[in-house]
Amino acid sequence: MTDEENRPSPEELLEIANKEEPSKRGKLTIYFGAAPGVGKTYAMLSDAHARKNEGIDIVIGYVETHKRPETEALLEGMEIIPPLIIDYKGIKLQEVDVEKIKERKPQIVIIDELAHSNAPGSKNMKRYQDVEEILNAGIDVYTAMNVQHLESLKDIVYQITNVRVHETVPDKFVMEANEIKLVDLPPEELLKRLHDGKVYVKDMAEQAVHKFFRPGNLLALRQLALRIVADNVDEKMRDYMKAHAIAGPWVTKERVLVGIFASPYAERLIRATYRLATELGAEWIALHVETEKNKDFSPQENKWLNDALELARNLGGWVAWVKGDDVTNEIINYAKNHNVNKIIIGKPRKTGLFHAISDKFIFEAKGIDIYMIETQIDKNSFERPKRPFRIHGFLNYLLGIGGVMLATGISLLLRNYLTGFDMMFIFLIPLMLTALYLGIGASITAIILSILTYDYLFTYPYFSFEITDFDHIISFVVYTSIVVVISVLASQLRRRVFLLKESEAKSNALYEFSRDLAAVENIDNVLSLMVNHIKKLFNCEMAIFLLERDELSLMAKTESFEVNAESSGIASWVLVNKKPAGFGTEMISNAKVFCLPIMTSKDEVIGVMELDFMGNKQILSMENKVVLETISHIGAMAIERIKNMTGKTNSKS
Repeated sequence: MTDEENRPSPEELLEIANKEEPSKRGKLTIYFGAAPGVGKTYAMLSDAHARKNEGIDIVIGYVETHKRPETEALLEGMEIIPPLIIDYKGIKLQEVDVEKIKERKPQIVIIDELAHSNAPGSKNMKRYQDVEEILNAGIDVYTAMNVQHLESLKDIVYQITNVRVHETVPDKFVMEANEIKLVDLPPEELLKRLHDGKVYVKDMAEQAVHKFFRPGNLLALRQLALRIVADNVDEKMRDYMKAHAIAGPWVTKERVLVGIFASPYAERLIRATYRLATELGAEWIALHVETEKNKDFSPQENKWLNDALELARNLGGWVAWVKGDDVTNEIINYAKNHNVNKIIIGKPRKTGLFHAISDKFIFEAKGIDIYMIETQIDKNSFERPKRPFRIHGFLNYLLGIGGVMLATGISLLLRNYLTGFDMMFIFLIPLMLTALYLGIGASITAIILSILTYDYLFTYPYFSFEITDFDHIISFVVYTSIVVVISVLASQLRRRVFLLKESEAKSNALYEFSRDLAAVENIDNVLSLMVNHIKKLFNCEMAIFLLERDELSLMAKTESFEVNAESSGIASWVLVNKKPAGFGTEMISNAKVFCLPIMTSKDEVIGVMELDFMGNKQILSMENKVVLETISHIGAMAIERIKNMTGKTNSKS
């Protein structure tokens, strides 16, 4: 290939240029280890003393010394910001005091144990979210973590050590660190430190410790840690080569898609897809196909689905949600329409006629590679969802049986005036109505009951299930086939109509919103349209803040929405951090309102939307979040368009 062919594209150069622009965000340094006890905190504090000797303003926000004398000695002479004390069930828990650190505003702050989960009632659910908030305030952070806490490696670590890790950090957050410093020890030295009592293993039972700290496990974890650091260095090297137009293998990015269902295996598929996409340097998409079954999902199934899609977002993937009645066809069609060349699905756990989805993918996805991932997990790690009893389905069965009983009564009254085939058609009428309106289950029940009743009462020998006339057997087969076909077709039609109605309602709402915005020439009307359309779709109270002269100003709201110190504080946080927060999220999760940034096509935040769903978390499904983000993005583009037009008009005048 020539240098011209190898040269990075203008889009790639623009991406690198944007990365290299001066940023108000602080720099993140992660001290990374293969296992507890390798000396991450010690190395971090040693570097802190070196920075202090250089005249840099560095403080300690949170450090766990685990009472090791050599580590505690390094705290001497360092400024320590007192931790935030949270009272949880009578226990005093210490957490990072984010507000005090932001108020103190040092050049560098040290915050240990990046993967830590904060105490219930904390502003953020995870410590890495505290760190992100501090970085967005323009403060550099030194932190530490082990390889087993990396989100995408959770399943691999479990396979290696047989120890389930519950506290994790998203890969995207780690890989975007400015520097990852590997703190390494050979397994023999680490085991010696463990036996000498110099390794603190948080929340691990003695049996788990022995399982985890085996020489083979430590070698495998060490290899994973080395690979992560190497990948980070490799990514930075590629960015450098692109930025300086150095010839290299600038291949066109591949695109990977993973089909996500409501199951305990969904998160495992997401992590596997992320790892494959990262190795390939590919974009990746998590796709869920909504069918009629979605409305019967239990709370646990909805949680599995939403957690998996939220994980996909945290790991940097695109999330897509489509409606259909054939999951396989919808996934393949989406893949073909979006230039996907690799599809990932879970390996089937059963074989046979009714478990041939994987075969359908293989034969119908022409030109697309299919990857099947092992989905076996610890069955004790989740509870199977309990199906709620639905009175509606029970009534369908009763109505189907009632229709057969009515046909039986009419046939008994008219048996002296009708032939056997005439009575068969009397039975056919309620069966067809059952097939059309009451579903497959009720139809099959009614078919079986009608055949038994007709055979017992109206065929010779009477009051017996014996069949002596072969013509009756043929009639029963044809009769049953017709009703089953009608039932299946009617059921499919009902599903399609239901899904089309739902999809059409939201598509029409977005279409009407886009159409109405096209004719709008001032920002107040844009905000009014956003409020009206969102209230119409979600029946919620809301407010919109816009950035004016570097401050958020309330520009529009519904009559009942209450603007207070809490809502203003969340809006300011979202403006700085460019992420959703509040109700239904992990950021400021105890808030009453859900807060969403209004972002332009250049990823600039120009405002914030706040929505009050009156405590209804079910409304914040991933599909509805996508709709809200779409309205927010379309509104942002309209505001940007009007501002540009106004600016041009002013410059001409």
